[in-house]
Amino acid sequence: MAPSPALIGVITAVAWFCGFVAVHIVGWRAGLSNARSLLVSYMISALGTLITVIALTAGSKTIASVLLAVLLAVMTSACLVILYVPAVYTVLTSLSVQTLIMLRRAAGALPEADLYDHFADRSIVEGRLATLVASGYLVADGARFRLTSRGRKLAKIFRFIKRFWNLGAGG
Repeated sequence: MAPSPALIGVITAVAWFCGFVAVHIVGWRAGLSNARSLLVSYMISALGTLITVIALTAGSKTIASVLLAVLLAVMTSACLVILYVPAVYTVLTSLSVQTLIMLRRAAGALPEADLYDHFADRSIVEGRLATLVASGYLVADGARFRLTSRGRKLAKIFRFIKRFWNLGAGG
């Protein structure tokens, strides 16, 4: 018995999406523009998904089966990219992530002045530090901030992701 067209649609979308993520990471590591490479590689992935699903389900008994497979593939792909993009840009642009990584590189503690010097606006740093303290990632220690064990764990995860994607020291 052949797999259902619906299953073919979902599996095809996931497979092409995994390819998209791999190409996107390779693009970053090669120094390509983040937004442009994201858009181009996703469009290629989406087109590849549609062509593959149509080709694999063209022999189905009804046109409704093909349409269902295409619909599920498009929806699955869209859901995956909706989850992926915010996660990626959190790592790329988050001041909190950048603060945690800076502190991790400095053996877990830096003077407050060093943090202010690194960021453009003191109010941004004050807000981020307050949020990180309230979230349990940092603790104030006089004029310095220290990573908590929770903060060290999170910094380690983000450091790994940024190194894997070759994103450099930025936020």
